[in-house]
Amino acid sequence: MHGSAPAGLAIAAARTDSDLEAMIAVRIAADPDAPPPRLENLRHNLSAQKDLVYLVARLDDEPVACGFVYTDIPQAYAEAHFVVVPGARGRGIGSAMLAEVGAAAREGGKESLQGEVRESDEASRSYLERRGYSVVGGEQAVALDLEAVEIPSPSPPEGIRIVSLAERPDLVDALYPVGADAAEDIPGTAGRPTYEQWRAIDIDRPTRDAKFFFIALAGDEPVGYAMLDDHGRDAFHGLTAVARAWRRRGVATALKQTQIVAAKHAGYRRLVTASEERNEPMRNLNAKLGFKAEPSLSTVVLRGPADVRLPHGHD
Repeated sequence: MHGSAPAGLAIAAARTDSDLEAMIAVRIAADPDAPPPRLENLRHNLSAQKDLVYLVARLDDEPVACGFVYTDIPQAYAEAHFVVVPGARGRGIGSAMLAEVGAAAREGGKESLQGEVRESDEASRSYLERRGYSVVGGEQAVALDLEAVEIPSPSPPEGIRIVSLAERPDLVDALYPVGADAAEDIPGTAGRPTYEQWRAIDIDRPTRDAKFFFIALAGDEPVGYAMLDDHGRDAFHGLTAVARAWRRRGVATALKQTQIVAAKHAGYRRLVTASEERNEPMRNLNAKLGFKAEPSLSTVVLRGPADVRLPHGHD
């Protein structure tokens, strides 16, 4: 552990429900504008995602920080993130967390880290930039007020019909090429996911409900899909994926319109999503459907060294 960390600080891998609940408490305190992580999702991620490490820091047994490291991607960097509760900042806890995150990444064969911070969080961005991190992208968040929006009439292109995964669970495996191509084509992503990685996130995540997972079919062939995550009063869009041969033909628009109808009927307050800042087609589609900027949830993506020589006494 870093030498400037306060006495009584303990950082360990999160494995039990008590550890995961501590992580949730930290995230709520550190990022109150974001929906809190769901315990069932954290459990699922740990069981389904190879080489994922969750970390929780306690100071005198009180949770003060948490983070994660994920190394099972083809890039030279690990996906990573950590946060410290506001009242515990400036005491060396962040530096200790960064050291632990970096050590876990190097153990997994990665020499750099990539992660997000809130666009509005200038202090965290400055903290990382002083340690050699630089901005490599961003996620622009938008939201749709379902209480104000008129219910759209989905209009798929000719030859396309839309069904739910609840109606056609037999289509799961056929969706993978569509989703993998779409993920691979998004600027700034970690590359093409394996079937297991894709399924763990897009299909099996506990907050994904098959009745809110919509599939575009050309005949009996899936050519697109879109799903929602349940976060209480708000629902969050997951990946909207369209087969390369069917893009720019109205498939994504029809899928998102179908989601809006379903979410409004289900009583959600808002639909929230974020798009990589270079993903202009999806950003333009969201604007056309009435989504408005939600700056409190927008992020910047930074990348930097996993082996940081940390300054003492300031962070």
